[in-house]
Order: sequence, then C-alpha cells, then structure tokens
Amino acid sequence: MPAVDQSIEQQLDAYLNKGETDPDKNLAALNSIIAQMDAQTPVSTRVRALSYKALSLAYKQDWDAAFEMNERILRLAKQSEIPDAIAEAYANKIELLQGQGKAAEAYLLVANAELPLKDAKLPRVRYYVHNLISRIYANWNKYEEALTHLLAAQQAVAETHNSRTILRRQYLNLSIAQIQSELGQWQKTIDTASAAIKFGQQQNELSSNPDLWLLLAYAQTSLEQFEQAKDSLQHAIETSRQLNYPGVELTALNNFGDLYLRLGDYAKAKSYLNQALEMAQKNDDEVMVQTIKFNLGFIDVKQNRSKIGLTAMEEVLQYFKDKDYSLDVEDLLGEIAEAYALMGQYQKQADALMQRMKMREERINAEQQQNISQLQKLYDSKDKAQQIELLKKENELKQRAIEINKQQSVIWGLVGVVVVFAIILLLLMYRAARRANIKLKEANSQLANQSLRDPLTGLWNRRALQQTMDQRDQRDAQTKSQATDGLLLLDIDFFKRINDRLGHNSGDKVLIELSQRLEKMCRHSDRLVRWGGEEFLFYFEGVDNSSLRHIAQRVLETIAADPIDIDGERVHVSATCGYILLPFAGVDESKLDWERVLQLADMALYSGKAHGRNRACGITDLHVEFSQFEDQLKGDLSKAIDENWISMEIFEGPGGPTKVEVPSH
Repeated sequence: MPAVDQSIEQQLDAYLNKGETDPDKNLAALNSIIAQMDAQTPVSTRVRALSYKALSLAYKQDWDAAFEMNERILRLAKQSEIPDAIAEAYANKIELLQGQGKAAEAYLLVANAELPLKDAKLPRVRYYVHNLISRIYANWNKYEEALTHLLAAQQAVAETHNSRTILRRQYLNLSIAQIQSELGQWQKTIDTASAAIKFGQQQNELSSNPDLWLLLAYAQTSLEQFEQAKDSLQHAIETSRQLNYPGVELTALNNFGDLYLRLGDYAKAKSYLNQALEMAQKNDDEVMVQTIKFNLGFIDVKQNRSKIGLTAMEEVLQYFKDKDYSLDVEDLLGEIAEAYALMGQYQKQADALMQRMKMREERINAEQQQNISQLQKLYDSKDKAQQIELLKKENELKQRAIEINKQQSVIWGLVGVVVVFAIILLLLMYRAARRANIKLKEANSQLANQSLRDPLTGLWNRRALQQTMDQRDQRDAQTKSQATDGLLLLDIDFFKRINDRLGHNSGDKVLIELSQRLEKMCRHSDRLVRWGGEEFLFYFEGVDNSSLRHIAQRVLETIAADPIDIDGERVHVSATCGYILLPFAGVDESKLDWERVLQLADMALYSGKAHGRNRACGITDLHVEFSQFEDQLKGDLSKAIDENWISMEIFEGPGGPTKVEVPSH
C-alpha cells in the first residue's frame, strides 16, 4: 500500500467532515494544511490535498486556476508512477470537467482513471474514483457499468474504519438503490434501501434516512405493498422533520395522497394532499403546487365531479407543457388518460396515450442525440486543431507558388485588359440591337417571375425550387459527383402565438421582415423559398458539412439578432432548423432523391423542436448500407439513432432554448 502522511490525512478528513460552505474560509483551511507539506510528504497525500484545492478553486468559479492546479497534480502523479495518485488525479480532472458542463470530455477521460484504478491500494482512493465513475456512467444511462463501480466502491468502504465510513456507506447504498429503481428492479431496491436504513439505525446515523425511506416507499408502492409503503412514508415524514428537510417531507405528503388515491380512500388522499398543498404554497414551490392540484382534480373525477376535476387536470397539464417540463408531461398524460377512460372519452384517452408514447420516444432520442452531439463537438475541436497545422504548411507552399507566378500574373493581367476592351467594343456594336429586345424580355421575365414568387414575401416558391432541382438533375454525372449541395429547412418558433395574440397582419409583418433578413444572407447561386406558412427552405450549391453548419448558425443568429417592431411593440423571434447535404452520405440520388433527403431534414427539424427550439439539428453521416436505413425514411429516426446508423449534431441559437415573447393587449 502506498505511503501516506497520517497526520495530514486526518486533517483532510476533518476538513471534509466540517463541510465549510464559505469559499474563502474553505480555501484558507486547505492552504493551512498544504503549508505543512514539503517534498518529503508522500505523493498520495500531496495529490489528495492539492486535488481538494483545485475543486475549491472551481467552487469559487476560478476555473483557469483550478485546471492549472490539476495539470500540476497530473504531472506529480505521473512522475511518481503510483496508481493511486494517477487515478485520483484523473478523477479530479473528470470532476472539474463535469462541473464546467463538459460532459463529453469527462466521459472520454474515464478510461484514463479506470486503468490505474485496477492497481490502486488505498481504500479512500478506490471509493472516490469508483463512485465518481459510477456517476458518469449513470449520467450516460449505462446503469450496469454504474452498478459495477458502485459495488467496487462499497467494497473499498468496507475496508475503512474512520469518521467518513458511515456517511460513505449510506451514500453508496442510496446511489445503488436509486439505480436499481431506475432499472425497475423493485425488490432489489427494497432490499438495498431496507439494509441501509437498518445499518443507519444501528449506527444512530439519520443523515440519509429520509431519502432512503422515500425511495423504499416508492418501490413498495410499485409492487403494491401498500401497507409497508404507508409505514415507510410516515418514517420519511418523521425523519425529515427531525433533520429539517422540508423538501423530502413535502414529497412524502404528496406521495401519501397519491397512495390513498390508488387505494380509493379519497378522504385521506385529500387530507394529505391539502397538507402538502399548504406546505408547497408556503415554500413557493409552484411545480409541487401544480402537481398536487392535478391529483386533487383526479380525485374529483373519481368522485363523479368529472367536469371540475378534468378541467383542473387539463389546466395543470397545460402549465407543464408551457414550461416545457417534458418528463412531468409524460407522467401526467398517463393519469389524464385514465381520467378520460373513467368518463368514457375513449378517443381522448387514446390520443393522450399516443402523445405520451411519442414524447417518451422523442425524449430518449433527444438524450441520445445530446450525448452524440457532445462527443461530436469534442471530436470536431480536435480535428480542427489538426487542420490548422496542415493549413500552416499548405500556406508556406502557397507563398512560394505566389512568388513564382508573379510574372505570369502580370502577363495574364495584360491579356485580361485586352479581353475587357474587346468585350466593350462588342457590347457597343450590339447595343442598338438589344434595346429593342430588352422591353419584351422584361415583360416576359416579370410574368415568369410572378409565377415563381411568393406574393407576400417576394421569395421563391415551391414551383421555383422544383425548376431549380430539375435543372440540377440535368447536370452531368461528373459535375454532380464533384460537389455536394445543402438543404436547410427552418420553422419560426411559436409563430401561432403571434397570429393568435397580435393578429394575422402582424404575423405577415414578421414573415416579411425575416424574409428580408434571410435573403441578405444568400449568394447568387442560393435559393431561399417560402415553403409554406412559417416555414422557409434554403438550397445552397457547393457546400460541405462544415460550411453548412456555419450557415445554420448564421441563420439562427440573423433571425434572433434584433426584435421585430410591430406597431410599436417589440417581438422577439427565434427559429428551429434542420439541415443535410445532397446527395446524403454518398447515396446515389436514384435511390435517395432530393425530396426524400428533404424529409430527413424535416425530421431533423422536428428533433430540434423536441430539444427545446431555437437550435439547429443536422444529419451528417450514414454508418450503414442505405438498404438497411431506407425503411426508417417512412417514420422517425429514433431507431436509426439508437442503432448508431446515422450521426446527428445539434447546437443552440443565441441565448439557448427560448420562447417567442409576444406582448399582450
């Protein structure tokens, strides 16, 4: 086992037990401990103390200093070649990256911590690193790997006997039970939570009991062990009051109401729910207030006060929809479907259940795409660094070529002057003849142009795009294979609210203003089409994934740049877009023509809306044979993404997820 300084280690344990919340006092306490160390202090102890200081600096939001400290720790650990020190140093960097919101970079560093962890000896280090890695895996829905590391952390804690042992063991038990609950392993959840509660009672340790009792009640309710669940909820309330945990007490009261609602004891259900409602209102917990009102409405439905109850339930459902709380909406849709069934409104029941199923699929897809997008961004950043180095070398070669071609440029410049004079002479000769034809051509052009333009915005219409794509199809195969084009479909966020609140004339003004902004972005070869309603479509010639991604970012920024003045009112507008290259992933257009590729862009747009709007979502790569992917074009992309058949990237517009701000009159 690697050597440690027992005196300093005990001081660090005391530092953790104190749990100082003031950042300056926290850092001062650490500095006083670190001041006792020198070059003779064992490396494992130095790495631990300096790691705590890096985390303390991060807590003060001094991220540069925190990461600089971590690099110093990594150098020290690697030079020592001690597995414990190396594992803790990498774990500390993972913790910092997580705290800064760089989940993908943190995930990619897990292997660096796992490798030395296999040979680590110190129980404290093994507990800390295994526990941290389990949290990373759980965040990426890798529950089996998370459980494996939690069990390893539990084994490490069993080898310790100090002031931190009980707290660490209880924390691990709660984490294991939570993952078992996420996996629907109800009996295992009950066994783990019960054993943890019993251990805490034996040790006179109550710090984790409220959450454990609450989790135990949830698992018992799922297995319809209602009497046991009542007892667990009562213990959750009592221990919450002892430890002054009002949030856990409020949740337990609401769960009591929900339990009696299931049992049909509506009087007791109302009693607990009204207690919870009073507490939630006192604590200004609006989300819990709405949840309780929903349950009270459900009771009214069950007690034949259907109209009042259903109205209350639908109002709460709309509240969570307006707040974009998708997980809450999913849960409420299941219960409101049951209420519709009780009232005999079976079509509404079916609609609610279908909406719930669709939201669940979209949520799972969104979570997976977010993870993929984070990893893709990290890959892109590293790839760009390599590209910059290559460009430097390429520029050196170009500079030499420029010097060689200077004389040739002068000669060609003279040739160009001669050609220009020749062209001018020809233009003068044909000027008289052309005058007679100009007016006729202008008249014909205006008639043709009117049939290809949208009357409101003046943009190209669908017919114009069809002509453009027909002309594109007439290109020779070699020309089409040498370049890729881009399709970008965008939809104005919450446009219906503008029409509903300010009127359709105001909505038309918004469309005209945005059309003018977007048209300024277009090159001569681009096409901007009003695709229908509040939808616009860009067609770009000769773009690649990188430039198309950059264009999408500019589109979001252009739309959201300035509010639109509508009769003295300032309306803030954002948009969501989906984009894709044509041809897609090298698939021959005889198999996947532009209209079917546009369907994929539309699906990407829909995925962007599911992520919160005001963002761009691009489908970039195909990782399987097209024949395997073809059937997914008839539905959504969830299976293709689940199976890693395609890659999709998502990035937010200015300010992140937004809602259109429409003044009310």
